Amino acid sequence: MRDRLTAVRLAGCLFASVVLAGTASGAELWLANARVIDGTGAAPSAARSVHIRDGKLVAISEHAAPAGAIDLHGSYLLPGFIDAHSHIEDPASAERALLSGVTTTRVLGDAYLKGIATRDLVRQGDTPGPEMLTSAGHVRPVLGEAFILSFPQFGRYLHAPLTGADQVAEVGRAVIARGADVIKVGASERAGLAQTDPRRPELSFEEISAVVREASAKGIFVAAHSHGADGVNAAVRAGVRSIEHGTYADEATLPLMKQKGTFWVPTLAVMSPLGDPRGDSAEDIALQLRTYHMMKPLREGVRRAHALGIPVATGTDGTYGDGDATARIRIAHEIEELVKSGYTPLEAITAATGTAARLLGVDSRTGTIAPGKEADLLVVDRNPLEDTTTLFEPMLVVNNGKVVLDRMYR
Repeated sequence: MRDRLTAVRLAGCLFASVVLAGTASGAELWLANARVIDGTGAAPSAARSVHIRDGKLVAISEHAAPAGAIDLHGSYLLPGFIDAHSHIEDPASAERALLSGVTTTRVLGDAYLKGIATRDLVRQGDTPGPEMLTSAGHVRPVLGEAFILSFPQFGRYLHAPLTGADQVAEVGRAVIARGADVIKVGASERAGLAQTDPRRPELSFEEISAVVREASAKGIFVAAHSHGADGVNAAVRAGVRSIEHGTYADEATLPLMKQKGTFWVPTLAVMSPLGDPRGDSAEDIALQLRTYHMMKPLREGVRRAHALGIPVATGTDGTYGDGDATARIRIAHEIEELVKSGYTPLEAITAATGTAARLLGVDSRTGTIAPGKEADLLVVDRNPLEDTTTLFEPMLVVNNGKVVLDRMYR
């Protein structure tokens, strides 16, 4: 039933006994003795058998699995994680994300369209990785060289800012035409550069509204990068699908987010010291100090959002790459940060599965464990509702019905 291949190296880890495996098209896969956390917020089930065929979940039942099933010995089965805000831009990083348990990701920001190319390689089956929904760039007043080189028709903005609703809409249409699955707009400046101020607004309400109209006409969602209170408010009023970061979201805007059904991806882990640059240059030190300033209001905002019932989803804001500060961040870190901000472990896991799937608009096929859904699954060996550290090292990862990571030694 299962074909063992070679050992692989995980990002940031020593060589581990990890194997990639495949399940032939049309083959069946059975998992036995699984305690299921289904991603809906329901409590874990007692031992269940899980039947998978052609990449889909066929049944989750109390009946015994047939001979040849993978026996999970009472381990916990969860939906594959969804990273709703990543920066994956190469095949190796896509594979690292998958092996960490991420089976779906939204890539927000895409230098030189490398994320689009990696997405297409994954879709074609040429490289392993999670399903990727990619933005094909970042629509903001200063588009930047990477964007201009990818869209040279906008060369006039290489040394001048993008302004005006009509002009911003034109850029949005070009991003859609290039194959973007989602559009990312800048509602406030970046936090990750010492020379920018994350509280300062970028695109206006009118400009963001113009992009939302273009995206809505094509059935595409808009995500707004925003830290500052004014930027968050403008983006929510304009009708974006999600606020990314939202550090200084104020009490006047949070009820509006609840009213409009706006999702929040706070990227708590990347805004914690975990995401700090490790150097000691003047810029590194400035960014480290900024992190300490931003973490408290962000956590307090997430606590208020939790109390109001605003849907919060997980995102690493990370590359899963090699050598940058965000590469070490995993969805398990974000789950831990949500727990520190008042979520129960079950609520935090739901934010990483069912809620994130609703944000991305893929909840009809993934994000929860139910018959008919895609078989995107991970297995951990301890109860994650009692010990979230177990989420850092999945024992088994199944992506579209194929076993891609197997530590269930039998």
